[in-house]
Amino acid sequence: MTKLDEAKQEQRSMMLALVTVIAVLMLFNFFFPTQQGVHSPIRPDNVIETEALDEPTFAADGAPVVSEAPAASGIPLPMSNNLINGSFSTEEGGVFNQLNLTAYKETTAPDSPIISLLKSDYAARLVWKSNDIYLPQKTDNWTVSGEALTPFTPVVLTWESAEVRLTRTIALDDAYMLTLTDKVENLTSRPVRLALTGRISRAASDVPTERGTVHEGFIALVNGKSYEERYAGIEDVDDTVQHETTGGWMGMTDKYWQTIFILDDALKADIRFERLGELYMATFNSTPVTLAPKATHYQATRLFAGAKVMSLINAYEDAGVPKFDLSIDFGWFYFLTKPFLYFLNWLYGLVGNMGIAILIFATLLRILLLPIATKSYESMAKMKKIQPKIKVLQERFKDDRLRLQQEMMNLYKRDQVNPAAGCLPMLIQIPVFFALYKVLSVSILMRQAPFFGWIHDLSRPDPSSVLTLFGYLPWPVPSMLNIGVWPVLMGLTMWIQQKMNPKMGDATQQTMMTLMPVIFTFMLGHFAAGLVIYWTWSNILSIAQQKYIMKKVGV
Repeated sequence: MTKLDEAKQEQRSMMLALVTVIAVLMLFNFFFPTQQGVHSPIRPDNVIETEALDEPTFAADGAPVVSEAPAASGIPLPMSNNLINGSFSTEEGGVFNQLNLTAYKETTAPDSPIISLLKSDYAARLVWKSNDIYLPQKTDNWTVSGEALTPFTPVVLTWESAEVRLTRTIALDDAYMLTLTDKVENLTSRPVRLALTGRISRAASDVPTERGTVHEGFIALVNGKSYEERYAGIEDVDDTVQHETTGGWMGMTDKYWQTIFILDDALKADIRFERLGELYMATFNSTPVTLAPKATHYQATRLFAGAKVMSLINAYEDAGVPKFDLSIDFGWFYFLTKPFLYFLNWLYGLVGNMGIAILIFATLLRILLLPIATKSYESMAKMKKIQPKIKVLQERFKDDRLRLQQEMMNLYKRDQVNPAAGCLPMLIQIPVFFALYKVLSVSILMRQAPFFGWIHDLSRPDPSSVLTLFGYLPWPVPSMLNIGVWPVLMGLTMWIQQKMNPKMGDATQQTMMTLMPVIFTFMLGHFAAGLVIYWTWSNILSIAQQKYIMKKVGV
């Protein structure tokens, strides 16, 4: 092969590598597609009409149609504990439309407002419907017993007609769970049928718009199996998703917060995820209950509205909420992600700094994988040691690739080298990396958690800007190229590792490997700083270990 041919080959290799880099950067957001729920239309018989929940109607252009109905008769009652404050309206037996999470702020700024979860355009309600008798509508008055809802003072709402008496007791625990216990009394001398409907409605303008690796949208546990549906997957009537279930739960979830109705274990219901005009709705309609004359029916329903704190989720699961941990998106590597999250939270409880906890976690993980990594690095060191012999064979048999492969295999056999052994730590690291990425994405302890220096939020990308010399050079830099100090350090450690490893493959493969630190620098530069810090520290530990083994082998 002439030098001109070698130059052309090198040029082709570089072009192929650049095309691959661009493809990787463009498609990375779709690397982990979220599993969607199964669309299973159902048509239950003898369903009580439950559409009249007084939701707004919409014109053809999507604008709300102003209703001429009388004003709502409900009054706001305050509710609070150590983690929430807000109020709910007594109309319809309780509409929860004002709930703030006092432990969390919108930003890290000292004067930042606290998180407002439920509000006028994001509300939850629970009502009874019947085709046999008149049940309370939005404008009907309820008798209220209690002045405020706290963990020590429940509120009792009562509505009565000549046919039925409804008594709803609303209780609040010391965290994020409301319990609505209904007592329905048939005052007539004939049987009556009625059904329970729970609905969470949310304005389309309020839902998250950024696509991420953590599921945000509709979520449900249907007959023991979890289902997820992104908001973007439900845009019109044809996209409506329905499920039939006994027990379980359903609602809407964000990255760190969620609003979920928990059904009684024996309650049979159908669940609907849909969009109506400018509202997304998660609704459950129970199978109708037949109440004998003068009979009484009791029904308890819980409503969780708050932060996805793992310890609380587990406590509620222990208290009877089935598989509530599945409301947290642990991803494909659930078997790794969940224990990682437990352990990282435990470390955080010991040291009080999530960044330090991440560094300790990386160190302990490196120690755990030490035997495998040692064998791998020993193999790589031996490979580097025989590189001069490989180069001689490549020169001698450059025109006979088959003979070259045979001679190289003989060389590996004589020197007891396994060229594939160096890939083992990377293969192990791949699921560990993605599991840890999921942990750092879903853990609320990461949110606004500071490290040191300029890192004030480990869940956000490194805010420093290397290419503008931290703001001193006022030239515009494309957001994809604007990276911080920690991503650069990570890329540098990757480059050092690469230089310590033997060159493998042909020119194209070697060019690709040369570009990998650059690819990962810009790609991970927009990931959570906590993940980049973990990767950098893990690389440093690997370099130290590999350096020691190379010296031991004599490279």
